[in-house]
Amino acid sequence: MLALLYHFGAISAIAVAKAAEICYTVIYRDDLQSEGIEIVEWILFTLTSIVNFICLALSLWLGFYIVTRSPRSKISWLASATLWSLSGSFLNTLTYINISPEQAALPWWWGWSAALAAPFWFHLSVSFLPSRLARKQRPLVILVYLLTLNFVAMEAYTPWVFAGATIKPLIYHSALRPGPLFPLFGLSLIAAPALSLRNLYLSWKQARSPTIRQQLTMLLWATSLALLVAAYANLSIWLGLDTPTLVGTLSLGVGMALLGYGVARYNALIEGRAIGLDFLYTFLAISLVTSFYLLVTFISYIVYGVPFIAFIFIIMLATVSHSLYDWARTYLDRLFYRRQYREVRANLRDFAREAAPGHDLPGQLQVIIQALCRSLGASKGFIALQEAEGFAIVAAHPTDLRGDRFAAEGLAADEITVLSLPVRSPKLEGMALLVPMHYGGEQIGAVVLGPKAMRIGYTEDDFDLLENLAERVAGVVHSVRLQEKSVRQIDALVTEFRERERELRLRIQEMLESKPPILEGVGEREAISLVEDALRHLYDYAYLGEHKLAQLRIVESHLDVQERAFVTHLDRGKALQEVLTTALEKLKPSGPQPSPPTREWHQYVILHDAYMLGELNRDIMAKLYVGEGTFNRARRRAIRGIARALEEMEREAQRRTQV
Repeated sequence: MLALLYHFGAISAIAVAKAAEICYTVIYRDDLQSEGIEIVEWILFTLTSIVNFICLALSLWLGFYIVTRSPRSKISWLASATLWSLSGSFLNTLTYINISPEQAALPWWWGWSAALAAPFWFHLSVSFLPSRLARKQRPLVILVYLLTLNFVAMEAYTPWVFAGATIKPLIYHSALRPGPLFPLFGLSLIAAPALSLRNLYLSWKQARSPTIRQQLTMLLWATSLALLVAAYANLSIWLGLDTPTLVGTLSLGVGMALLGYGVARYNALIEGRAIGLDFLYTFLAISLVTSFYLLVTFISYIVYGVPFIAFIFIIMLATVSHSLYDWARTYLDRLFYRRQYREVRANLRDFAREAAPGHDLPGQLQVIIQALCRSLGASKGFIALQEAEGFAIVAAHPTDLRGDRFAAEGLAADEITVLSLPVRSPKLEGMALLVPMHYGGEQIGAVVLGPKAMRIGYTEDDFDLLENLAERVAGVVHSVRLQEKSVRQIDALVTEFRERERELRLRIQEMLESKPPILEGVGEREAISLVEDALRHLYDYAYLGEHKLAQLRIVESHLDVQERAFVTHLDRGKALQEVLTTALEKLKPSGPQPSPPTREWHQYVILHDAYMLGELNRDIMAKLYVGEGTFNRARRRAIRGIARALEEMEREAQRRTQV
């Protein structure tokens, strides 16, 4: 549809250009100048009438299409109100350019003010915002409504907005004479779409789904076109420019179509339904109806001289009535369907609402087949669903038919089939009607009924009911099976994930269990505690000489180097102090110590100043410009590093001893 609109706009623009080119020589020839001007105005008049009529029909149809498909949506009603308000612009243009010269003006109630579209469009843009932002703009929405209603009242009853008409043809903006308050009126019509554009941009920015963003992008383009049209038309009227209304009408028509289609797509996306074929079908139906009325109008104008304006409201009513036909029929069916069908339809609604993976699908189908047999007076019947290479009965009346299986060709059918002798399968003996259930071009089941108890045949109403039942049951069954498949896949993925998680946990546990201790025979925690205790008594040789770390081989190796005949525990304490000092020095980064110390110096400075220089913790924290938490974490890592260094030194000492 949008492509058709764009093509129509392009063709109309080309036609205007060609007409201007053809008439150029005529206009600028002195003897035929007036005739040339009349030709150009006739072309503009014709194109303006055609474009406005198409836009009028589209705006009415799109408004009713949106609201009948999503009648409970606030967005639907606001979008429809916007489209119906915009149709007032096209209606007013059609009526005013087609009135006879003797008529000074039409009454204000003949059309309606297109200015009403501004607050509806702005309110619609607010509805797309997150609730927190939407609440903040509620006072502004009310203000825009009140301001617009005031301008509409002044437009209808006073000359303050429009002071009247000029001698210019009504196909130009200069035909309208602005009143003293027109600049404010025009500014309000420009400000509303500008604010709407900002709201839609904020909604687009915060949308996470690419599909939602795509629909909002379409609405952004529609609002941008509306803003350009508002600026073009209002500035032209205010400055008295001879600009054709056709340009603004084309742009507004494209923007209106983008708005209607975008909102319809957005509602369908939110509600989880398809729109493509339904939209195309209704558009073609309305196009045919409108074309037929246009043909009648043209013939009446040629043959009887009936003015075109006499048919405008008739064509509008035809568009509205055909747009409401499907919606009205749905509600009338509920009132006039026969009593025996109501139970089946109620069960179908419950089935569509409650059917889900994990629920008793055969049990729900059993309720439907029993209600169907009671409603139609069928003696027996069953519902079979496709399984593997054939069909299996999952619900039956009476229930003793359940469990039987059929080959694929036993229940295959393209449409409702009256069964006759000879029967396809012995299991179909005594059955009268086969109703296939198709989804996506594939048969996924069948409803089979026996003859009616009163020995009368099935009627067309029965066939309609059965077709509707088969279509809805097929859709629900297909959806449930897809969901069950998804659930199975998710369960498999969760099981696989848990298995891998268990394997990873076992590997981590094995790694932790196989991790060698920091010091032989000592766990990591105890080793760190021993190192911290030794550092605290770094200058107490007597204490260190009796310390557990004094038994390390690296300490023995250090005593051997000293070449003393007799070694006391004090000598052992001194040796342990030198070993700890050597390990601590390994924490020291290369190069001179900066002031203040950088992060790489923190561990060395903390241990060196605390244990070798005996400084207080608060003084060290002040020197490093760190808090207590950071200080404690760095100290723990440093002590663990010393313990790891002692372990590596001990391992190296053992290797040398063995060699």
